[in-house]
Amino acid sequence: MFDKDAVFGDVFAQKENLVTGLEARVKIAFTVIALVINLLSPTIYTPLAIAVFCLAALVVIGIPPKLLLLRLTMPLVMAAVVLITQIFFYGTTPLFTIPLLGVQLAGYEEGLARGFLIMCRVIGGVSLILFLSMSTPVNKLLLAATWFRVPKIFIELALLVYRYIFVLIEEAIAIREAQRVRLGYHNWRQSMRSLSILGSGLILQAYDRAERVFAAMTVRGYSGTMTINYSGHFARQDIMAAICLSAVLAIFYLAGRLSI
Repeated sequence: MFDKDAVFGDVFAQKENLVTGLEARVKIAFTVIALVINLLSPTIYTPLAIAVFCLAALVVIGIPPKLLLLRLTMPLVMAAVVLITQIFFYGTTPLFTIPLLGVQLAGYEEGLARGFLIMCRVIGGVSLILFLSMSTPVNKLLLAATWFRVPKIFIELALLVYRYIFVLIEEAIAIREAQRVRLGYHNWRQSMRSLSILGSGLILQAYDRAERVFAAMTVRGYSGTMTINYSGHFARQDIMAAICLSAVLAIFYLAGRLSI
């Protein structure tokens, strides 16, 4: 099992290795361009190549495959739902039929191809996001975002949300453990009641904490905006990494075009 910091935090991004040491701006640019290539690819080869590259890079830097699979679980479930709906609602060439409540439900060949392509695009896109988020600390990502002229209001909100989401998780765990000790989950009815109390308690605590944090920030001179400046510079290894990743992007693009 993994603790909450490994699942939700950037524990692995804080470690020193070849991938985490790259300039955040290089990885952001690579991720954005690769996402565009992934979405515009007419075949499944480009999304699969992107997924293999990203997941292999994460495994090489020491991220457990089970943790990657855990983070991929929900996107894979959603992609599977899209695949099923495309099979039965898109296309004209029948591939198979299933009798259901006296009705012949037909699956179409074009729907299978389209659904599988969408599924691969989802896997490729999620793999890129995992590659960026699990190999780059959040503070470096947000600082690099200022260099790309992202509005400061979004960066400030992201900083605050990322900081206090873990505080809420810890409070939720503490409340749930206290309820469990008091047999708050010994049957279904009591479990639903305990969950409702937990949710309402978290909302009240979040509101109260927001008021206290704002008061503390105001006392420390907060006037509505934070001073955020990016002072990083490109090293020789970052330039070489940008060249290598550009070559990888070209391979991804050609993999989809040449296989048509």
